[in-house]
Amino acid sequence: MKVIPNFVKNLPIEFGVCASFGQEIIFAFNEHFVFPAASIVKVPLCLLILKKCEEGKLNIFDKVKIDNKVPGAGVIKDLSITEYSIIDLITLALIISDNTASNTLIDLTSFDEINDFLKEMGLKNTCINRKFMVDLVNPPVNFTTPWESWNIFNKLVNGEILSDKNTLLFFDILSRQQYREKIPLFLNEFIVCNKTGDISGVSHDVAVIFFDKTIEESLVNKRYSIVSIFSSFSEQVSRYFVNNIIGEIALNLVKKMEKMGGMKNVHTYLG
Repeated sequence: MKVIPNFVKNLPIEFGVCASFGQEIIFAFNEHFVFPAASIVKVPLCLLILKKCEEGKLNIFDKVKIDNKVPGAGVIKDLSITEYSIIDLITLALIISDNTASNTLIDLTSFDEINDFLKEMGLKNTCINRKFMVDLVNPPVNFTTPWESWNIFNKLVNGEILSDKNTLLFFDILSRQQYREKIPLFLNEFIVCNKTGDISGVSHDVAVIFFDKTIEESLVNKRYSIVSIFSSFSEQVSRYFVNNIIGEIALNLVKKMEKMGGMKNVHTYLG
């Protein structure tokens, strides 16, 4: 089965893909290519903050004052509320990619601590060196790869980052994702926990697709797929068009898993 549609090779679009079923990588293409990270790196940022809460260095219910609001994605910039709990900031950063919430979380740690956390996970090409929607004149300095973003979720599902309780909390938050126009686009029958990233000429999405009735059951049975799809494209190409291709690639990957026999008796509509 052709995962990436044939017509893509004739377009000014570059894709990077890494996908697995359970612990087995079933498809990889340009998986180590370094892309501007956009908001994908809000995932490890939020994981680090939750980890600090586990260690007693922070408390998820502590209130944090908002000092600087920034434009772009999110709602804090449009609200009069001046204090939010850490768990609310994490939720806003993940499900609507709130830039002000994300920058406030960065203030609870440091760039050095964030990047040390990434290195501890063995990620050589993922870095966060600038806040979101700040210093936009200069080129992006936050980067990652499809494989390294896939690997963050792989470590998460294997219990290598957070406790079981907080792993489920993290996925519960992501299950309420508001941006569903990429990987989840054609996968309405499944629980899809995803985080998108968008800047000029870039559209990314990383997701865990759970195939059982609950996230917890899928984790226990190892019936899930981790899918990382990155793209860069010229200004002549519509973002809407690229997002639809990402959705099609994700659907093709799920169909590929079914043909491999890994999803027998899960859903018949993919047959």
